[in-house]
Amino acid sequence: METRLLRIMALLYRQGEEEVRALERELIAARKRAWTEALRNEARRFGYTGPVNPPRREDLAWIENEARADAESIVATWNRDVERQLRKLYAQNPRGNRYYYAKHMEAWATRRNTWKAQQIARQNEYSTIGYAQRRFREMNGLRGGRYVFDGPPPVCATCVGHFARGVVEQRYVDAHPTPVHIGCDHTWKLLRGSVEVPSPAELWVG
Repeated sequence: METRLLRIMALLYRQGEEEVRALERELIAARKRAWTEALRNEARRFGYTGPVNPPRREDLAWIENEARADAESIVATWNRDVERQLRKLYAQNPRGNRYYYAKHMEAWATRRNTWKAQQIARQNEYSTIGYAQRRFREMNGLRGGRYVFDGPPPVCATCVGHFARGVVEQRYVDAHPTPVHIGCDHTWKLLRGSVEVPSPAELWVG
């Protein structure tokens, strides 16, 4: 940073291991909720109406590892953005004092959190949904069926392409896991009747 004041302000706004751990706990809880909801929805499509199990063993490990990596990435991005914003404020007013920086940094943080928190939440939710769906199909012997790309009207070229493919085989789905991009809320929907399904009582539900 260019000045002692900027270095101090950067330290004030910088996040560290404590924030990583707190965010990790939040992300684990959110991913567990997404896991449970995704499994429930998949199971209901095949006639199962009972409870589903929380993530265990390798599935819990996957959730914890993803949450830790995400938390570290989110905090690292925040710290880079803080320094970038402080340099921007300095360029706009090199004579600015701590009140100048505090006022504008608080406003910036509020604006950033408005959209960034939503983006993070959606990305975590849909990456967990995609994983839970893959595990449900794998554990229930539902691989090898046919799929369609499911969700709201696409806005990116890649998602438009997946929709345009229509019905696709397992190999295509394996090569193009969801979510496709940050903020993507599309999933691959297994077509009923395209593969033999266990009875509801025999379904693996976590």
